[in-house]
Parts: sequence; C-alpha cells; structure tokens
Amino acid sequence: MTARPGRPGGTRSWSGRFAERLASIGTTVPSGPPAAGVIGLDVAAGAVTARVRERQARYDVRIALAEFTPAQWSRATRAMSADPDCRARLLDNELAPDAEDLFARAGLRLFPARTSDLVMECSCPDWALPCAHLSAVLRNLADAFDADPYLVLTWRGRTREELLKELPPAAPRREPADSALLLLGPPGITVRGRGLTEVLGPAYEAFTGW
Repeated sequence: MTARPGRPGGTRSWSGRFAERLASIGTTVPSGPPAAGVIGLDVAAGAVTARVRERQARYDVRIALAEFTPAQWSRATRAMSADPDCRARLLDNELAPDAEDLFARAGLRLFPARTSDLVMECSCPDWALPCAHLSAVLRNLADAFDADPYLVLTWRGRTREELLKELPPAAPRREPADSALLLLGPPGITVRGRGLTEVLGPAYEAFTGW
C-alpha cells in the first residue's frame, strides 16, 4: 500500500507513538516536517521500502518488521471485535486510538519492542545505522501513520479490507434478565414480603446465562 502524505501529530498521534517506541529501543525518528528526497514510500506486509535522492545519487531503503502469524492475527481480531468502539471505528474506516492497547492485551506489539525486531537496510556506503537515508524514511513513515493509521497494521501483515474479512461476528446484544421479567408486568404476588419478579430474577439470570 502506497503511503499518502502525512500531517503533523500530537504526542498521542500514531507518529508520536511510533517515535516513542523506536526511541525506547535506541532508534531516533527525526522531528520536523517530512524529509525531502524520499520517493516511492511503500508499506507492505513485513517491509517498508522507499528510494531516497541525494544529489545525483539514489539509494534504496528497506525497513523490515516481522508479520504477525495467522494465530496472532486471530487473537488480534478477536480482541478488536470484542471492543465495541474499536469494532465500530473499524467498520467506519477508522482505527481506534487505543488499538495499540488492545493488541497489547492480546500479547502483541504493534511497534518494535526490541532492537532486533527492526531490520534496517540502505544501499548507501554509510556504516551508520540508521544512516541519513534511513532516518529520512523513518520520518516520512511516521507522518504516513498519521495520514493512514491502518498502515501500522499493514506493516504487520493485514490491510483494513483483510481485517474486515477476518473480523468475527459481533456478539448478539442481550437484554438484562430483569428487563424481560418486567415486561410481564407486576404479578401481584409476594413471597415473604418480596415481589415475585424480585424473587425470580436470580433464577432467570442463571437460566439465560447472565
């Protein structure tokens, strides 16, 4: 998926989260506007690729992050489906701000958690890691996450369209047991001074699974 131009974000924006996570493993995402010279930024399952212009030279950059396995994605989609807000936003082409926390509760990290999680390559002769070209791509990648947060998931192996196909059906909404009893109206019967509806409530809840 080709990244769209980014926009500045706050500290809890997706670009901010990405920068924070990379800083925690010793990799700095430059601040400021998108880096010049980055062309063809593309986010795909397992790898981000781009080309960086520098004077007359062109350098190829690749930043790899392991895809989640099918079993891991199954856990993730169950977690997202179980959260009403996240599910509703997903269906409305939005990614819930707390999606990262949902993945964490499923035992998954959206962003790299260790230095070894991220594999960065550049065709330039510079031995520094990250080199200036990798840093430029990281800057533009962070902005791309603000423009389209689903690129974060794409990098881990699922596009929004693929997620929708795998999303488990929503659990049917069940009314509280006492609501059903109240529909019957006051029975006019008491048991040891308590109304019959009040007495039957716990048994009805047990019967209906509540």
